[in-house]
Amino acid sequence: MNFKIIKDLKPYLLVALIPLVFTIIFGAMFSPIYIRDIPIAVMDMDSSKNSVDVIRMLDESETLKIHQEYTSMEEIKDKILEGEICGAIVIPRGFGESIRAKTGAEATVLMDNANFMLGNNLTGAINTIFETINAGIQIKYLEAGAQVPFEAKQNVYTLSLADRVLYNPQLSYIYYMYPGFLAIFIQQTYLAALVPMLIEEKDRLKDMSDHHLAKELIKVKVGLFLRRILLLTGLSLISTMICIKTAEALCGVPMRGDIVGILILQIFFTFSLTGLCILIAAVFEQVAHGAQFTMFLTIPTFLSCGYAWPYYLVDAKLTAIFKLTWPLQYFVNPLKDIMLKAQSLEVKYLLQMLAFGAVWMLIGVFFYKRKVAIIREMS
Repeated sequence: MNFKIIKDLKPYLLVALIPLVFTIIFGAMFSPIYIRDIPIAVMDMDSSKNSVDVIRMLDESETLKIHQEYTSMEEIKDKILEGEICGAIVIPRGFGESIRAKTGAEATVLMDNANFMLGNNLTGAINTIFETINAGIQIKYLEAGAQVPFEAKQNVYTLSLADRVLYNPQLSYIYYMYPGFLAIFIQQTYLAALVPMLIEEKDRLKDMSDHHLAKELIKVKVGLFLRRILLLTGLSLISTMICIKTAEALCGVPMRGDIVGILILQIFFTFSLTGLCILIAAVFEQVAHGAQFTMFLTIPTFLSCGYAWPYYLVDAKLTAIFKLTWPLQYFVNPLKDIMLKAQSLEVKYLLQMLAFGAVWMLIGVFFYKRKVAIIREMS
């Protein structure tokens, strides 16, 4: 009896609790907002005052952390290959002499760009340091030529660029990724809850007599498609609100927009998924197979929704296929804009999900009824 109660409650517990559990896990994992202490190596072949100044500034950087100084290029490459360091600065012989002679000094940067996020941050930090050093050297040259310090700085910084990073000035990975994570949590728990329900209902319908079948189909529509779906959707909405507040408290993920807009967006998203759930349930005979397939959809649907890789870089025909076959892009992208940019809810996304859901609902119900009829004929 207790097992049956747990089995009946399982889909509702999935929808209500799993997003929160993963929010806590990923929030704790990605809670450092800034990328700091990237391990690097230094190889100083010059040992001049200028090279020592470069190493000192590298050591003072919050982004970088000097792991060790090496004397062999092969040893550095081995450490990068083993993953102990993410990059290295090699200062050649004659570095300081080239600066004094104004012949152009160069230092070599090695980086492990297998992790491009760390590689980009490493490159940015090193470029900033060398630009600062270069500007200081140019100012000293101009001051030596009888220019006062103010004029020297004005001449060096005749053209400068002022950065103003909007919406995610910390360049935080979790700020960018969490709306995508949340959308996937919502999608996958809804699929994992509803598809098994529909497969089990299909098995029940195949044993009904023709007289009772029409009544049972009505019961399915009223009971399953309304009562259960509304309950799942309601629990999912509550879970989403808790997840957003938890992410905000745990790792500072901003919620700049209107949460009501997100909830409205989510209602339409779950509707757009329902027809696909019915279709998946029509295809698979066993609950386990249906559950495995819905789990498989996690990565393909996320990578094809235009979130991690924008659609303008994708072939137009392929983009059209993505938009016609899965509704995640209509939910996850406006979700990110509402959370990070405080953008208002756009009606076009609601209309797109409404149209998507209506079409796939008709397709799903057609194949679901057809599959029940085929099973009944074969039994």
